[in-house]
Amino acid sequence: MLSFLITTINSSTSILLGALGILFMQLAGVLNIGAESMMLIGAFVGVLGSSMFGNVWGGVLMTVVCVGITGLVFGFCTIMMKANQVVVGVAFNILAEGLTTTLYRGVFGMQQGTLKVASFGRIGPFSLPVYFGFFLVIALTIFFYKTKFGLEIRGAGEYPLAIDSMGLSVNKIRYISVVIGSIIIGLGGAYLSLGQLSFFTEDMVSGRGFIALAAVIFGRYLPIGTWLAVLVFGIGETLVYRLQAINCGISLQLILMIPYVLTVVIVSFFGQKASGPQMLGIPFDKDAQ
Repeated sequence: MLSFLITTINSSTSILLGALGILFMQLAGVLNIGAESMMLIGAFVGVLGSSMFGNVWGGVLMTVVCVGITGLVFGFCTIMMKANQVVVGVAFNILAEGLTTTLYRGVFGMQQGTLKVASFGRIGPFSLPVYFGFFLVIALTIFFYKTKFGLEIRGAGEYPLAIDSMGLSVNKIRYISVVIGSIIIGLGGAYLSLGQLSFFTEDMVSGRGFIALAAVIFGRYLPIGTWLAVLVFGIGETLVYRLQAINCGISLQLILMIPYVLTVVIVSFFGQKASGPQMLGIPFDKDAQ
């Protein structure tokens, strides 16, 4: 049982970081369908940085810089240009898949998963990013509900006109939230390539960005609720590993479907009851309010 719990926590950390990054953005009113792309970029540049600098922290630094820039571009498209946030997210997902594949083949050659790079060591049963995920759940709970800037971020998602009437810039708050949220999402991707594995493969995120998005909805847009939701999805992933290991006779394709079926079922049952920020996905235009 303890082994199952440890595996669940380890395997769900990438989704947890992705979900907390999405939560950061969505509480500010910015919908991010493109989390998959940011996790994929984080996974790739994490390996690239670890290879270039010869240590895992070089990979983390590359992830923070590159995904932070990706967040700036995402923010420019959705906040400044007021483009449809769903369309921008889909475009980012398509672009990241092609871009990371092309760059990986260009830098490391055609063979997949053969380049081993420095990765996170373990402290007890978990690697450092797992403890960072625990810390982030507590820190964001305090930040969003006990600090002035946290309340302003939630205000930008719920009542942006009220935030504007206080003399604050809604777009600036949203921009900061998008960049910070993107970096956290990217670290979720880097954990995949540098925490669970020590290499990059094409499309290695495999829908975890969308599962993270579902976890935010299932978790009622709360950091702790999101964490609990992620653990449910983590159980699905752990079952995939365990069922494959014991050769239970079930088709591999059916086993691999478990986390995705779980996502569809949970969102179908609980998604309608979850209420996000009132202005989620709606660009702020003072003159149109």
